[in-house]
Amino acid sequence: MSGGLLVTLPLQLACQLISGGNSTFDSISVVLNETTTLPEGYTAFEDVGVAYKYYANKMTWNAARKQCIAVGGDLAVIDSFDKVGYAASLKEKSINTHVGLHRLFNNMEWMSVKSGEPVAFVPWKPEANMNSGAGGCTVLWFDGSGLSPSNCSQELPSICEISLFKGHKRKLEVLRREENVESLRQTELTVNTKRVTSLG
Repeated sequence: MSGGLLVTLPLQLACQLISGGNSTFDSISVVLNETTTLPEGYTAFEDVGVAYKYYANKMTWNAARKQCIAVGGDLAVIDSFDKVGYAASLKEKSINTHVGLHRLFNNMEWMSVKSGEPVAFVPWKPEANMNSGAGGCTVLWFDGSGLSPSNCSQELPSICEISLFKGHKRKLEVLRREENVESLRQTELTVNTKRVTSLG
């Protein structure tokens, strides 16, 4: 019997850690249903969990980021071609636009302004200049074909982003966490069933 307890206890602890100490999914579901009140001019794109606003005033990348932060957002983190399409639909078609990816120390790893973490996928425009001298910031290319490195001091319009879900930057991340907890619970049930069967 103590062997079964040793297997079950770590699984229960793992479930508690993954679910943030909650024994049910109710609190996660409630958080997902809390929506953000958007400032004027933002357009919501619910399928990607964000709202965007295009700012036509031209400024450096850092000044554009400060402008976004002042209204409760940040520069748009464009990490999918769906987001490229949404952001491009809001901007002027004839000019590049600052967005929220940057790299540190001229390396090839691009970081999100929101999380400070490397971005797994960057939807680059075809034939984007990826050498380290191309710039440490990113722009949405004028024709909406994708992102390109750019000089951070270039004065351009910008696109700001606000998350639609309070408390969670990424809805999919929370859903994956729920799936992991459920998977661990299923494993725990299987282990407990095997233990009961072997005792019977």
